[in-house]
Amino acid sequence: MLEKRVNQIAQKLSPQGREIYLAMIPAYISGYVDYVFQTDKPDVQARRIKNLDKNFRRLLIEPYFWIQPMSQESAEEIAKWCYPAPYDFYDMAADEEDLTELLSATSRKNTYYEVIRNGALFGFACFYPEKEQLEIGLGMKPNQTGQGLGVVFYQAIEDFARSQFDCHTFCLSVASFNQRALTLYQKVGYTKVADYYQSTNGGYYPFIKLIKQISNDAK
Repeated sequence: MLEKRVNQIAQKLSPQGREIYLAMIPAYISGYVDYVFQTDKPDVQARRIKNLDKNFRRLLIEPYFWIQPMSQESAEEIAKWCYPAPYDFYDMAADEEDLTELLSATSRKNTYYEVIRNGALFGFACFYPEKEQLEIGLGMKPNQTGQGLGVVFYQAIEDFARSQFDCHTFCLSVASFNQRALTLYQKVGYTKVADYYQSTNGGYYPFIKLIKQISNDAK
């Protein structure tokens, strides 16, 4: 029944609206089904779909980000993400410990969050608060990388972190080879403070630690 109703909505959307709708996370897709079919009146259903289409197409001009606790469905999708070399270093499957933590609802509770852009899974963020410092981990969906969206993606995560954690310093770590990420983090205000080696992916690899001071006025 759900699939049938999803298709009914999709068929009545514009091509742009349909593409946005069908890319959304399952909870959003089913939520819009509930909204449209709360009534059995065809004219009301048609009007609601028309309004949805208008709102979906507006996202092409005014995209929005939303961050929420990671669902099991999103965790399982992220576990399958594969990046092109050399960024396959960041594949979750490359490190058994990271993969286990990601897939365990208990382990990732209050730590892992999904980053939604225009209703679709766009990336994830991890937060590890310790006293006045917040360590942040993040990852973008492979097919969204390299498109100039890194700054807005990071800024959405930082804005969320500022609203949720009372920390004066944000901390990030990046693999030394990842010049693309290093450039991004420095662009948004991070400063390199240390080089170190970390055990991951079955070996020891060089990393760079960066920090950003967060003023109370900026919160």
